[in-house]
Amino acid sequence: MHKKYDWVLFILFTLILIATRLPSLDEPLDNDSGSVAFFARQMLRGEVLYDKFHTGHHLPGIYYTFEIAFSLFGDNPIAPKLFLLPWALACAWLIFQMGRLFLNNLSGLLGTVFFILISSQVLLKGTTVEMEHFANLPLTAGVFLSIVLLRNKAPAWQFIWVGFIGAICILYKINFVAPLAVAGISILAEAWLKRNQANVLRTAFFRLAWMSIGLLIPLAVIGAYFVSLGLWDRLLIIFKDGSGYMRGGGMLAWLPPPFGFPIFWMSVSNAALLIFGLLGTYRCARRAFPLQNKDNLTNFMLVLWLIISFAEAGLRRGGWEHYALLVVPPLALMAAFEITQAYERWKIKSSERQAILGMGVMIALVILNFGVMNYDFYSHNIAYKLGHISREDFIHGYEGTSGTGPAALNAEAIGNYLQAHTTPEDLIYLGTMSVQAYYYADREPPIDVIWPDTIFMTGPAERIFDPRTKYIVLDTPEKIDHPQWLMEGLSRYYYLETIIGDQEIYRRQSP
Repeated sequence: MHKKYDWVLFILFTLILIATRLPSLDEPLDNDSGSVAFFARQMLRGEVLYDKFHTGHHLPGIYYTFEIAFSLFGDNPIAPKLFLLPWALACAWLIFQMGRLFLNNLSGLLGTVFFILISSQVLLKGTTVEMEHFANLPLTAGVFLSIVLLRNKAPAWQFIWVGFIGAICILYKINFVAPLAVAGISILAEAWLKRNQANVLRTAFFRLAWMSIGLLIPLAVIGAYFVSLGLWDRLLIIFKDGSGYMRGGGMLAWLPPPFGFPIFWMSVSNAALLIFGLLGTYRCARRAFPLQNKDNLTNFMLVLWLIISFAEAGLRRGGWEHYALLVVPPLALMAAFEITQAYERWKIKSSERQAILGMGVMIALVILNFGVMNYDFYSHNIAYKLGHISREDFIHGYEGTSGTGPAALNAEAIGNYLQAHTTPEDLIYLGTMSVQAYYYADREPPIDVIWPDTIFMTGPAERIFDPRTKYIVLDTPEKIDHPQWLMEGLSRYYYLETIIGDQEIYRRQSP
């Protein structure tokens, strides 16, 4: 009966996931995902990452993920979105198991549904294939494994797998350290509380040692691979550019780090989930102390997971909407826990019918919040699927976030235009953040970086005026001011051919 119940829930989660994410297949790639797609295509064609073209501050995890997606589903914009479906489903199933094993059955069920819905929210770039979507699986798996190992008093050597999963997380982004931090802090906390017992400190030391070995082996293998190709100096550019990126500011940089930014974005995306999640975290924390048994330790680790996830999402001063996706798995679980605990309290103080009604209202608030915030997206997609409106009307029918929606559609149009007016031997330069046009045009830039804010990273910016650079694309002056050297080079070598959306298309003058 238990296995049949699991299969029913698995099918239910699959259907909800497909229903929420299927409309994203009709969207063009956002700028981040489009840039990754460009590199993944180059890798499929035999190029080595960081060699001919450099990613800037990004580590290789997401690029290999896209390469696998293209290998499985073909080199097309839908491939990574299809690949994300089973990936997200696996993460959802882990959340269900965590809720069921460590909290209660209903917390697992509700937490999984909340995760599927909220991680698909347009305002969080939930319909994209940003790296946070893919990183959430190893992040969740690593925390899950850490809890299981500590609850079961596993042999120290088994913590090597926590380190291994932690390495996978770091290969997506260097600050994705939730499994390592949760496991490490919990091992030390348990050792301190039991410090008077025999061999406790020795056990803690070997657990941390094995976890460190598991972390270092994959990272060392990756490093050795690039060293063997003579790319060590190119690999170090990641950290040089990354340190500058972390010191810089992003959207809403005035919010206090590390918690201000993710709390803000979750509040405007789904305030009900945030409030219930924080209340659930408070109750879980109360159950954690004093740390006397494995259930206390489990609650401590779940709370720690949420806190660290918030810190990961807001570590940089400001950021982008998709950073908040990191907090969705633990927050969804904590919100579900709060709802089930409220039901238990109300059942004691009043009738079960009233308790069920109250719980239903709380669940409805989360789902209604999701529906209201995403109504334009889904309603316009349905109208498009029914043939009532065009794809362009669908994309323009909802308010996208940075690099998505109309901006992504415009980049797709520019890419198609450039492909139609160039040959594969021609080069193009995109002096705009809509860099996904490189992927849609299937053309290479004249320099080894594709983001305009890294144009000086590996050499002089004037390299973009290579005679083979047939087109240069810039934002209109109304959108952004351009440096003098760029405008002088344009006036000398190029002329304005057309304007698409808010971007100017300059063509190389004939010799």
